[in-house]
Amino acid sequence: MQLKKVVIALVLICICLGLIPILMVLSQWYQADKAYGININDNQNLRFTWQDVEKQSHQFPASAGKYTYLFLGFLSCSEICPIRVQQLIQLEQHLQQDALLTKAEVQFMFVTIDPNNDTPAVRKSLIDNRSSRFMSASLSDEELQQLDRRLSENINHELSSINHVGKLFLVSPDGQIVRVYTAEQLSTPKMMLELKHIISSEL
Repeated sequence: MQLKKVVIALVLICICLGLIPILMVLSQWYQADKAYGININDNQNLRFTWQDVEKQSHQFPASAGKYTYLFLGFLSCSEICPIRVQQLIQLEQHLQQDALLTKAEVQFMFVTIDPNNDTPAVRKSLIDNRSSRFMSASLSDEELQQLDRRLSENINHELSSINHVGKLFLVSPDGQIVRVYTAEQLSTPKMMLELKHIISSEL
C-alpha cells in the first residue's frame, strides 16, 4: 500500500514537472500577445509623397521589408516632441544590441508639421545625421493635411505654439498601421519587446 502511494506520488511529480515548460511557453505567448501599444483594425494603408533634406521626392512606403516608426512633430517643440525623438534614439540603441533585431529593416521617420522652421539643414542636423535608419520628411500642405486627418493628429497652427496629439506609429512594410503609441505608452523596453514579437512572428 505504501509502495503504491509512492508510485502515485512519483507519477504526479513527473506530470507536474512536464507541465512546467508548457505553462511557461503558454505564459510567454500570452504576455507577448498582449499589445502594449494600441492595436487598431484599419485596413487602409498609409500612402503619401514626401521630400528628404535634399528636396528629393519619395513615396511612402518605399519598398517591402521595412518597418517604420512614424512621428509627426516640430523640432522647436518643448513638450512631447523631444521625448519622442529621444525614444527613437533609444529604440535604435536597443536594435543595435539585440541579436534578432540588429539586422532587421527598421527605420525612423520624422515628419515635420512646421516646415518653415524645420528647414532641411535643421532636420539634417537633428534627425538625418543620427544614423542611416533616421530620416526626416517634409510634405506639401495638401499631403500633410491628408496625413493629419488619416492619423488624427489634430494639428493646429492657430495657437501661439503649434498643437498636435504627438502619437507614435509603427507601420508595417506595406503601409499598415501595426501599433499606435500615445502619451501613455512611453516605455521604450516594452515597445522593443513588442517589435521583437511582431518581427519574430514573421520569421
